[in-house]
Amino acid sequence: MKRVSLALYGMAAILTTGVTAAAHADEMATQLQNLVEKRAPSIVTVKVVLKSEFKAGGQGQDSESRMELQGVVVDRSGLVMVSSSAWSPNRFAEMMGGADNQEGFGVKVTPTEFKVIFERDEKEYSAFLAATDTKLDLGFLKIEDPLDRTVTAVDFGATATPTVGQQVVSVSRLPKGYDYAPYFESARISGVIAKPRKAWMLDGSISGFGLPVFSSSGEVLGVLTTVASGVKDASSRDSMGFSMFMRMMSGAGGGLFRAFLVPAPAVESVILQARQRAVEVAAQRAKNRANAKPVPEKKPAAPGKGK
Repeated sequence: MKRVSLALYGMAAILTTGVTAAAHADEMATQLQNLVEKRAPSIVTVKVVLKSEFKAGGQGQDSESRMELQGVVVDRSGLVMVSSSAWSPNRFAEMMGGADNQEGFGVKVTPTEFKVIFERDEKEYSAFLAATDTKLDLGFLKIEDPLDRTVTAVDFGATATPTVGQQVVSVSRLPKGYDYAPYFESARISGVIAKPRKAWMLDGSISGFGLPVFSSSGEVLGVLTTVASGVKDASSRDSMGFSMFMRMMSGAGGGLFRAFLVPAPAVESVILQARQRAVEVAAQRAKNRANAKPVPEKKPAAPGKGK
C-alpha cells in the first residue's frame, strides 16, 4: 500500500506541475496579446527618401533611394522617434571602432522626404526631421499635416528598471504587402554595461532599432539602439582585411551592430528636447513659407509666337 501511495503521490505531483505550467503559459500568452493590442497603435511605418553623395578618387556620384523604417509616436502632437542609422554613415565608422575615413573618400546621406503611416491606414502624413541625437542614434520627426485622428503615444516617463534574466518584448510592423500587421519579438536581458553609458545587453530576436522595449507585462523599459564604445580599434584600419571580415561575422560582444537597451529616463530627456526643437523648427518653416516670393505664372504664348 505504501508503494501505491507514493506512486499516486508522484503522479499527482506531475499532473499538478503540468497544470501549473500550462496555466502560466496561458497567462503569458494573454499578456503578450494584450501588450501588442495596447502598444501597436503607437508603432508607425515611415517612408524615407534618401539622397546619397559618394566621393572617391576626386570624383563624385549622387543617387536617390527609398526605404521604410519603423517608428514610435512619443508625443500626441505627432512627434515620432526613429533610428537615424539610415542617414548616419559616420555611425558605421564608430561601430567599427572609430575607423578614420580614407583620404579622398566620403559618403554623405541626406533624408529629403518623410511620410508617416498609422497602423493599416492608406493615408500618408508628411513630416520633417525636427531633431537628432547622435549619441543615442535617434531621429525625431514632426508630422506637418493636420492630424485628423487620435494619436496614441508611448510615455517614457512611466517606466520600470530591467533586471538580468528578465524577458523583454518589442512591437513592430510588417510591410504594406502584409497589411502592416503588428507583431512582437522577445529577448532576455543578458548583461549590463556602465560605460560609455549605462545600458543592458540582450540575448534574443529583438531587432527594431529606435523602437521601445517593454516588460512582458507592458511596462516601458527603454529603447533599442546602438552604443558606440568611443574607443579606436587598430584592427579597424584594415577596412577590407580579414579582421574586418571577422568583425562583421561575429555576433557577440565584438560584433559591429550589437544592440543595447538604453534605459527610458535617458530617452525621456532627449524626447523633451526634441519636442521643444520641433516647435522651433515648425515655426521657422512656417516663417520661410510666408516669406517665400510667389513664382509668377507664365502667360501662354499667343498663337504663332513663343518659339
